[in-house]
Amino acid sequence: MKVLLALLLLAWPSAGCFRLSDPFYAVKDIHADEPEEQGSSLIFGTIYVDQTGSGDLNTVNFERIGPEGTRSNWGTNRVNLFRVFFRRTMKDGNFLMEVGPGLYEMTGFSTSGWGQPQTWNAKEAVRKNLRILVTRPGIYDLGSIRVAHESGGQYDSYAMERTADNSPERMAVLRNAIAGTAWEHVFARAQAAPPPESAATPAPGQ
Repeated sequence: MKVLLALLLLAWPSAGCFRLSDPFYAVKDIHADEPEEQGSSLIFGTIYVDQTGSGDLNTVNFERIGPEGTRSNWGTNRVNLFRVFFRRTMKDGNFLMEVGPGLYEMTGFSTSGWGQPQTWNAKEAVRKNLRILVTRPGIYDLGSIRVAHESGGQYDSYAMERTADNSPERMAVLRNAIAGTAWEHVFARAQAAPPPESAATPAPGQ
């Protein structure tokens, strides 16, 4: 499914500021913290932007729109001034974010590379396409989101395609990110759980 994004260019001094700790931060892989609250869940996703110089993710932002119409903002980033002292939550387009129960929409994200930092704001159709319902505690995979310039569209019109992505490389990133944490046990239980009855193969003659 393809939908459109709006692209806005914004100056973001903190994203481009060099820190003496940056070489150490650059070699860190993403890794989840232990769950902060009982009943929390972990969202895992990947964003690819097909644009020269777009760079890596700076921020990923969600809005919780439920239950019962309650709204609040959630997000994760790599622009913390003291980020080298914390576990990394995004790298190479992959990101992790701990959330509570609710219905979430991705409202946008930002990137920075060799050029000016860019903010990508999701239109309404995109937000609906990226909804994720978090119910019981677990790891929720948003899949891969690919963003590319819309053929024949305006300069700031981009097509977004969300796909399920269980590639070995991507699953290896997730496993390494949760290794040694309580999330690892959550993931193992989910992998060992039998498939839902609705997904079972019907018996012969049924």
